Amino acid sequence: MPEKLSVVILAAGRGKRMGSDMPKVLVESDEGPLLGLVLKTALFLNPSLIALVTGHKRELTDAFVEAWKKKNSHQVVVSSVVQEQQFGTGHAVLQALPILEKAHGPVLILYGDVPLLSAETLALLAQEHEKRKATISVLTALTSRPHGYGRIIRKNGELAAIRESKDCSAEEQLIQEINTGIYLVDSSFLAPALRGLKNENSQKEYYLTDIVEKAVSEGQRVCSLLAPDFRECIGVNTLEDLTEVNAILRSQRIAKFQRAGVTFCDPTSVNISCGVTIGTGTVIGPNVQILGSSALGERVRIEGTALIQDSTIGADTILKLGVRIESSIVGAHSTVGPFAHLRPETILAEEVKIGNFVEVKKSSLLKGSKVSHLSYIGDAEIGAEANIGAGTITCNYDGSSKFRTVVGEGAFIGSNTSLVAPVEVGKGATIGAGSVITKSVSEDALALTRAEQREIANWSKKKKRSKGS
Repeated sequence: MPEKLSVVILAAGRGKRMGSDMPKVLVESDEGPLLGLVLKTALFLNPSLIALVTGHKRELTDAFVEAWKKKNSHQVVVSSVVQEQQFGTGHAVLQALPILEKAHGPVLILYGDVPLLSAETLALLAQEHEKRKATISVLTALTSRPHGYGRIIRKNGELAAIRESKDCSAEEQLIQEINTGIYLVDSSFLAPALRGLKNENSQKEYYLTDIVEKAVSEGQRVCSLLAPDFRECIGVNTLEDLTEVNAILRSQRIAKFQRAGVTFCDPTSVNISCGVTIGTGTVIGPNVQILGSSALGERVRIEGTALIQDSTIGADTILKLGVRIESSIVGAHSTVGPFAHLRPETILAEEVKIGNFVEVKKSSLLKGSKVSHLSYIGDAEIGAEANIGAGTITCNYDGSSKFRTVVGEGAFIGSNTSLVAPVEVGKGATIGAGSVITKSVSEDALALTRAEQREIANWSKKKKRSKGS
């Protein structure tokens, strides 16, 4: 990249067509506000300064930029200037000239609502600019849907002008090479060209594109670079555009994981946040969301229809169909599901089994413990190798306060047991099925609270006779 590159980012617009009163550049994509993605790309180019042209609710944009600078701790100067009234892109860049007074190299013009543009493509544009010793270099793209974009007008193969879509003739409307709006312009040409702009067009706006025609008319060298992928140049003007951008961001993240050895059974149905890490050899089924700061180890298998939020999943763990895990830790070689729910502050050690229709909340389960069926474990500590029978619940809430249950190592809790906290079941103890345990149980003891079984002979037969009489 040029040593003295300056960057201008146009960020004055309002997201009216998106049903929002926020500055459009602060609309949230899957990877944060649109402007954050553009700033991230700009930093890869190592610019000497970044001029941000703001407008609608500029105080929100300025606050975001200040927070972004603190978070990224970069030395590049980011200065804001206000476009009070919006009279077109040329007028917007004109507002940045006071910031660019000390700029002596090329000026790169970007847009805060074009988030997918890659640093690699911009580096190619800069190389072409330098190689051709151009005054202006324009990034163009080919698309089968050019409606709404300015068209590239060529003469003898050379770029001669850029015609705004609304000003195109019927013949020019058929052109599929479009203007992306991304320019690299020598600073010595930019200032006088901007000051000479006129608004003699159907929109009565000052078009930035007119500086290209000016350069051509003066015999200046104007070159262009065709973007390798039109999708890089998509601007976000509507919610439909945002949906398309988010889909592309998701597919890019998934492709990156695939190159690192992660298998996706149906990539189009999977959503993975940008902060997620996934180990090699992991297999992810359809309809899976892995969100926030989640981290998956190596060789994890997710069968499908799962949501994992801000959680850590250990290596060689199997998450069966229909699992929801939130702010939890799952140890290696464990099994969760099908249809299980790990709520926040759940910690599973290695080799733990959580079975079908089990809910765990704010509890720790030590190595080798099992909760296999239809149970609720809340505010509890389950010891190593303990077995929790089907239908067991920890009664941890009395209507005003939460209480803790402790089950010792190797304990066996029979089916349909209620453990009324606060209560402790000792190491190796056994609880008979159907019990309601309200007092602590000693180590290796048997505790049960069932009433003695009674049998009344011929009771059913007598009942039927009485109904028939």
